[in-house]
Parts: sequence; structure tokens; C-alpha cells
Amino acid sequence: MSHEPLEALRRAGTPVDLLSESEREVFASLSPDEVAVLGSIQARLSAVSAAVEGQVADSNNVVC
Repeated sequence: MSHEPLEALRRAGTPVDLLSESEREVFASLSPDEVAVLGSIQARLSAVSAAVEGQVADSNNVVC
């Protein structure tokens, strides 16, 4: 299996395509262990973000 950091980060939900070219170069040079750590962090942030977004959506239905 090849080591493709940017693709692995994309699959984890990290918006690497929004980064500048120089920032993408840094992410592309990450080791497999570094990619795993970032993927884990992204998954945890996504889980929290979904919970917060759900609360915001729920509050939109409040009458008072």
C-alpha cells in the first residue's frame, strides 16, 4: 500500500484542498504516524462539531 498523506487526510474529513500549495506540501510530507494522529484529531473534532451543529439546528426551532 502506498503512503498518500493528502488522500488519507481527505478521507478523514480534513479540508486539505482549502490549504495553500505550500501548506499542502507540508501535509504531503507527513509520516504515516503523523497522518494517523491528524486523522484521529479530525475524527474527534468532527464528532464534536456534529453535536454542536445539532444543538444550533435544534435552537432554530425555539419559539421564544
